[in-house]
Amino acid sequence: MICRQVFFILIIVTVFVTCRYEEEILTDDPQIAFRFSADTIFFDTLFTERGSITKRLTVVNPNKNAIRIDRIYLGKGPSSEYEIIVAGVEMNEVKDQVIFGTDSLLILIKVIIDQNDRSFPFMVADSILFSYNNRLEQVILRTWGQNANFIGDSIFLEDQVWESEIPYFLTGSILVDSLKSLTLKEGTRVYVSKGASIFVKGRLHSLGTAERRILFRHERTDKEYENIPGQWGGIYFLEGSRGNEIFFTDIRNAQYGLRVGTPDPDTIPDVIIKHARIENTSLGGIIAFTSDLLVENSLVNTSAGYVLANLAGGNYQYIHCTIANYGTFFFRQTPAVVFSNSILLDDNRHIDESLDIDFRYSIVWGDLKEEIVVEKGGISDLRIRSDNSIFKTSLFIFEGNNSYLSTETDFMQFVDIENYNFTPDALSPAVDKARMSDTKTDLFGQKRDSFPDAGAIEFLK
Repeated sequence: MICRQVFFILIIVTVFVTCRYEEEILTDDPQIAFRFSADTIFFDTLFTERGSITKRLTVVNPNKNAIRIDRIYLGKGPSSEYEIIVAGVEMNEVKDQVIFGTDSLLILIKVIIDQNDRSFPFMVADSILFSYNNRLEQVILRTWGQNANFIGDSIFLEDQVWESEIPYFLTGSILVDSLKSLTLKEGTRVYVSKGASIFVKGRLHSLGTAERRILFRHERTDKEYENIPGQWGGIYFLEGSRGNEIFFTDIRNAQYGLRVGTPDPDTIPDVIIKHARIENTSLGGIIAFTSDLLVENSLVNTSAGYVLANLAGGNYQYIHCTIANYGTFFFRQTPAVVFSNSILLDDNRHIDESLDIDFRYSIVWGDLKEEIVVEKGGISDLRIRSDNSIFKTSLFIFEGNNSYLSTETDFMQFVDIENYNFTPDALSPAVDKARMSDTKTDLFGQKRDSFPDAGAIEFLK
């Protein structure tokens, strides 16, 4: 009886050994190697003290037999700026990790960089090393680090001047108090966290140049976030603010590019905008209530809401501007532009003020059949003047003084709207349209020729 039991045990063991899967059999052949999903993991520019997104590295064993990795570790060890997560566990080193035949291992990678005294971007490098079967392989890790001036929720009670050497990173909202100013010198870069905004009761002087433009944008520098709208609040000009200047400045990916509410009894522009580019907003490019604006040589484009809205009256001049909206990046039904001399507030109060709009050598265009809405209410005046401009509308109020009206989508042509290039192409009706203009340069500071084009950007022949 005992012999019979032993016999059956031997049979079971034999079957178990002979049926063992090949992928579970370890190989120590140094000629057999892993395959990695990338030989270099590169993170986009990362601000110091701010954690990165998590990136993935897949280690594939394409062989029929299992391989044991003696060590997986970071080259700089505990002092590394990088972190790895293997099999769900965060660690700097892993030992005796087996990858079965035709199986794979997922490694997650993060990086956080300590602040230092460097002004310019600097490289932070390391590598993930794999030691197995008398082989040593590596996957390189690379990140550009950038120091910044970090500013949380703040009220500026004194005049501020921001230099361009190190960018400014707003982790919270800021308020420029009444009678105080915030001046940005040429080349200054401002990165803003989600939910944060810039409020101005005093004055904002954004003084870029053609060679060194100023930039306001969201904090994420990862490529996949590059064109996502609504990543920060925007710039708000509050009642009492006046004497504001926005020159050679780019404002991107906000909810509102500029939201202006500066009512006063005169018609002097409280915000002067020249050579500015405002794009990719979720709620509006320039939204102004009962305000006075001068906008020249500026491009306002691509919004899930209105690109331009002048509401509840005010005085607005648009000279050599391009106002454009296309549903390339999102579905939209809202026209690019709305003008109204009155508005009903949430508390049922009604504002009714005179509205004065002046377009010269400008373009209003998009991919909807009608891109302009004009709403007149109350008893106040609504005046619209146009001169040598091009409008995507059927509203005859914009006709006259050599202006074009059309509802044909292909009438106006730009070079590459998907990449935000709103330069008119050679066949565009905007070319040579502004013959009477005395504006010498365009959005980028390029010299206009003797027959200037309508819009913000000159087509260079």
